[in-house]
Amino acid sequence: MMSDHLPSKADLRRHVRERLRNVPVETLALWSRQLVAHLQEREDLWAIPGTVALFGGLRNEPDLMTDLLPWLQARGWRTALFAVQGVELMPFEVTGTHDLHRGPLGIWEPVMHPDRRLQPSELTLILVPGLAYSFVNGARLGRGGGYYDRLLSRPDLKAQLVGICFEEQIFPAIPIEAHDFYVPQIITEKALWIVKTSDQ
Repeated sequence: MMSDHLPSKADLRRHVRERLRNVPVETLALWSRQLVAHLQEREDLWAIPGTVALFGGLRNEPDLMTDLLPWLQARGWRTALFAVQGVELMPFEVTGTHDLHRGPLGIWEPVMHPDRRLQPSELTLILVPGLAYSFVNGARLGRGGGYYDRLLSRPDLKAQLVGICFEEQIFPAIPIEAHDFYVPQIITEKALWIVKTSDQ
């Protein structure tokens, strides 16, 4: 995996999924709590309340619903999750787990109340999931659907981006294509990675 030649996207996805499958559920839960604690310590992110997009629902993803969502609500933040509409992600405001259901991809999706629909341009911060990230340049490998790549390439999107994953998903380099996206910082259960993205 760490040879001079990068693996294919498909091979890296299989490798990361296998890595995470071998981690006990209790360990993943511990990592999630540690990661959320690092997020909560980032006063520069949360000082001025805005609208933040969260994610979650898969076994091998950090749990942002249990502790982070209510903490953000208590600090005056609006919280949103994305619903899959066709090939696009559309944010809807949520106030708690009662506003969520399992979508067709197994992820948490918001109940789509028309009066809670937001525009992507209203988001001030997006916590971005990734199956793998590069700590060198912030390159992101998604799960293959291209949903976040389409979202993050929208010209009206002005939100700050923070990649969220476990340390097991961090690599020096990952295979990328022209449409793939980069994030300027990544938070894991162990570290904050500030990276130099390709467009800096």
